[in-house]
Amino acid sequence: MPDLTPADGDRPGRGGRPRDPSRDGAIRAAILQVLAESGYTGLTMDAVASAAGVGKATIYRRWRTKSDLVADAVAELSQVPVDSPDTGNLEGDLRVLLHWLVGAVNGPVGAATLSLLSALPHEPALREAFQTGPMELWRQAFTAVWARAGERGEVPTDVVGSALSSTASAPILQRWLFSGQPVPIDFVDEVLAEVVLPLVNCRARVA
Repeated sequence: MPDLTPADGDRPGRGGRPRDPSRDGAIRAAILQVLAESGYTGLTMDAVASAAGVGKATIYRRWRTKSDLVADAVAELSQVPVDSPDTGNLEGDLRVLLHWLVGAVNGPVGAATLSLLSALPHEPALREAFQTGPMELWRQAFTAVWARAGERGEVPTDVVGSALSSTASAPILQRWLFSGQPVPIDFVDEVLAEVVLPLVNCRARVA
């Protein structure tokens, strides 16, 4: 699984002067840590500063509000590409990608995301950050896998973007969202063997 901690950057923050790249990585990691441990309601500038080992003024120089701080950190995740695997067949590609997805939702980003879900309907900046950041990365990676399967003739080309194409990730995301427990890696094999591949074979026969 690729490291989802964003690399340091030097673009200006939402709140003012240019950022010091030497501190940005620690601050972003601290945001995810505090979110995972305390949730969105428990996230404060003081807590982030303490976890990052910087002064509170350093945080306020970059972001005016807590919402800006979190949205910016989440948006930075889109700078880390998710490589779409190409093993030569759909089953292999989905297995690699779903193993990565399980690692992601079981890690710091997954924990932080869970803590933010209740705030998303009321925080447009956060909602946009998720839609254009991590969620868009995941969507692109899965779309590429299904599109290549269509090009190889494993599935009809109109499967891309269909309900069938969502069956691979949907059970994993549902279990992650509602169980409150880490998703076992062997759940991927179960989803592929009992849900995705039978549906793919059925769809191919119909086509």
